[in-house]
Amino acid sequence: MKELVENLYKFNRCLLGAGFDNALEYLNHLIPLEILEFPSGAEYGTWTVPNEWIVKDAWIKDPEGNKIADYQTNPLSLVVGSTPQRGSVTLEELRKHWIYSDEMPDHTPYGYSFYYKDKDRNWGFCFPKNQVKETNDGELPPMKLEDGTEFSPGFKDKLKEGEYEVFIDTEYRPGKLKVGVHTIKGKSDREILLFAHLDHPYQANDNLSGVACLVDLAMRLKCDHTIKIVFCPETIGSVAYALTQDLSKVDFMIAVDAIGNNNTLLLQNAFDKNHKINKIAHLATQQEGKSFRKGQFRNDRGSDEYIFNDPLIGVPGIMFTRHPYKEYHTSADTPEIIDYEKITEVQNIITRIIEYWEKDFIPKREFRGQLMRHKFDIQSPNPQFNLSWDYLIYNMNGERSVAELCTDFGLNFEFTYETLDKMSKDGTISKVGGSNVGKSKQQKTTRKKHKAV
Repeated sequence: MKELVENLYKFNRCLLGAGFDNALEYLNHLIPLEILEFPSGAEYGTWTVPNEWIVKDAWIKDPEGNKIADYQTNPLSLVVGSTPQRGSVTLEELRKHWIYSDEMPDHTPYGYSFYYKDKDRNWGFCFPKNQVKETNDGELPPMKLEDGTEFSPGFKDKLKEGEYEVFIDTEYRPGKLKVGVHTIKGKSDREILLFAHLDHPYQANDNLSGVACLVDLAMRLKCDHTIKIVFCPETIGSVAYALTQDLSKVDFMIAVDAIGNNNTLLLQNAFDKNHKINKIAHLATQQEGKSFRKGQFRNDRGSDEYIFNDPLIGVPGIMFTRHPYKEYHTSADTPEIIDYEKITEVQNIITRIIEYWEKDFIPKREFRGQLMRHKFDIQSPNPQFNLSWDYLIYNMNGERSVAELCTDFGLNFEFTYETLDKMSKDGTISKVGGSNVGKSKQQKTTRKKHKAV
């Protein structure tokens, strides 16, 4: 995984263009990919595939003729999507076009403007804050707000007044947005989608950590479902995929985004808060034995699961991320910050989610009265454990699955599954609903399907 991240980091992976295409080709040498192409100008739902943005050169010179920003030495210094600009501007005008990070003042932020209309496009440069600002130290007079309150500015301009020469040689031209799909054929035609966005130039954790996770997982994942692993430009790629591909056999999807830093893992639920994938994901994440956070749909962040959760598309999607982290969207998001053990944890959880989904069944008890727990080796000195089993048995009415019952009553899926599976063999309970594999349930959606080019 480490080598993959370090190599892909070198590609300038914007939404469209050679950098992204070369990254896909790199992955294609590791795991075979089907490449889907979507031309600039194509409309999918309310989204339009943008033109390819091409940069030849860009820089700013100060009044003394020194370059204070240079795309050739620091590609993040130019806001992605910037329009051509040639001429001189005052420091006051330059302030309207620069971006810096308060949280990471020594690093260049990653700035972008992808989807603006032609008339709204502009240009901009990204600077480390400490390059353009310095502490006020009381040198500037207090400023007065509209309500009359006075305060002392914490920072003042570090750059001198004068004319700054700005040169941006860029262009927009029609191109092709590309999505790579790796398929692992299973015994069943039921599908599970795993998504990681491949764009974001010169960002490592966001989201080469997710890409590395799924590439490595593809090489060792074995299950009954057919798995499709999708690498795309974030949002517009998942929109194009969801509105052009046949999703009728997809049971659920998982997006992984920025999972290689040291923050506690966040499991973000599907939009349908009662969907079983939320319960199975909770049980599988809990089994890892590490602290984790849970959030409702889009409660903290969102990625490629967003589009699939649309009720008119009908695919429940969850997301794993370790956001926030201090290096986010800055030049500090480099391969060096990634902890590969954190990625492995997510791989384990995804594998477990698929395993639990395929094993899960709906049990129904075939006896009356209290269960003799000793008979099935589930009598415990822990009264709460015994009580949870009593509740589980009394609620085993043939309507809820093992995963749903485990979530409701705080029981471990693996132990509960093994125990109920044994009980089914002697007729104590029956399986009135089989596993989640091999079903031919057709999803009902009213989405308009477009054709991929």
